[in-house]
Amino acid sequence: GGGGGGGQGARGGGRYAEVVRVADEGPRMYLVEGFASAEEVEHVKKSAEPFLTPSNPGTVTGMRYELPIDGDPVLEGIRKRMMDMFPALDAPPQATFRVRRYPPDGSYHPLHVDHFKSGDGSELVLTIMLYLSTPSQGGETYFPKAAGGQGLAFSPIAGNVAAWWSVHDAGRAAGERDPRTLHEGRPIKKGVKWNATYFVYARREAMMRQAATEPAGAVRTP
Repeated sequence: GGGGGGGQGARGGGRYAEVVRVADEGPRMYLVEGFASAEEVEHVKKSAEPFLTPSNPGTVTGMRYELPIDGDPVLEGIRKRMMDMFPALDAPPQATFRVRRYPPDGSYHPLHVDHFKSGDGSELVLTIMLYLSTPSQGGETYFPKAAGGQGLAFSPIAGNVAAWWSVHDAGRAAGERDPRTLHEGRPIKKGVKWNATYFVYARREAMMRQAATEPAGAVRTP
């Protein structure tokens, strides 16, 4: 499953892609179809490929590289459009994309929640993942506890973006780690999976101010 529909259109002379919430219940999760161009996708892959190393030797989580963003206009443009999805969030720009490549050897990413507290008092609150390839089979990003416990999967399609908050947005647990965002990268069965992930860190008070706001309805595309 792809988690919901999106679309593209033209506004004010530019092209835009819709930011679509994919489940009414459970954690806030979004899909943007056609977020990045084929040229942008290839640029990210070519920039990272010479530097890929095994994620964790002896495991099956593929190859990875922390790709520096600053100074590369293409990467800076992708980062800006990712943050334009959440205009109310006061978060400093991060310096890298985490690029991963999973070969068709059963590589997968085990279940985990994207939440981390840094030494400066900020927390990883939001994950924005750009898919850089379209494997023939497998590789979905699967959330077994999402959508009211029914589970939800994003299909890896080159150029699409999936985004999700890792913290609760309301109630007594607002701002706390949301275990419903537990997810995994399913094994690759045919083809190669690439993605570039941008992790957004924010201070608790900034995140709480944003919690009640909706994301942008659409973001500009190349």
